[in-house]
Amino acid sequence: MKTNKTRKIPWYADETGFYSEWYFEIVGIEPKNENAPVECGFLEKVLKLKKGAKMLDLCCGHGRITNVLASRGYDMTGQDINRLYLSIAKKNADEKGLKIKWVKKDMRQIPFKNKFDAVINMFTSFAVFSSDEEDEKVIKQVSKSLKRGGKFVMDYVNKDFIIRRYLFEDRRKIKNGYVKIKREYNHVKSSHRDTFDIYIKGKLVKHIENDFRFYSVTELTSMMKRNGFKILNVYGDFNFAPLSFDTKNCIIVAEKV
Repeated sequence: MKTNKTRKIPWYADETGFYSEWYFEIVGIEPKNENAPVECGFLEKVLKLKKGAKMLDLCCGHGRITNVLASRGYDMTGQDINRLYLSIAKKNADEKGLKIKWVKKDMRQIPFKNKFDAVINMFTSFAVFSSDEEDEKVIKQVSKSLKRGGKFVMDYVNKDFIIRRYLFEDRRKIKNGYVKIKREYNHVKSSHRDTFDIYIKGKLVKHIENDFRFYSVTELTSMMKRNGFKILNVYGDFNFAPLSFDTKNCIIVAEKV
């Protein structure tokens, strides 16, 4: 059995691994994701942009946010490294008559300068690279792509919430089977590894691994400040709750100065 590890492709770029057709089963969400309208409503309120404003959805995936914002009148660009997800996003947009620019690139390479009024990075798409320096390249690129005064919204996992509830083993039911999940936490690197074994009708059909760096809110905001941003607000969810041990999200709203 081939895995994303044995094929020597970075896990985040492997379209047969975590970010494959198995993704929705692994994370336990519906492809349409009913939360998207709420998240887009939040974005509209914090960004305060006029219709027609230029916005980049960085790591747009299958376009769940991109397409909703485009339907609300914003000039959207969606960037992702995943060809499969971009094809799904484009198909859904075309069916709705939405005009969106789609870009297939690594998020460390945003091919625009001083173009956008806002950049959004949703659903913990940050912190997938092999070092802090590589992760920070993303922030540098976001800053480069924004107009002065442009806003940056990062929706990231709340490290404090996760650590207080850390599960080393878990199991999730899926259609015709289940996903067996094991987690390892590295206290020195502040990172963790997931392994997912997917069983269908009692048979192991897929083994997937990934690695995430868990940044604290202080580390994230410091990274942004080093790269030309001032922090406007930090929230714990899309209902504007303050960040706390009990909020799953760490949503940072920053402005390029």
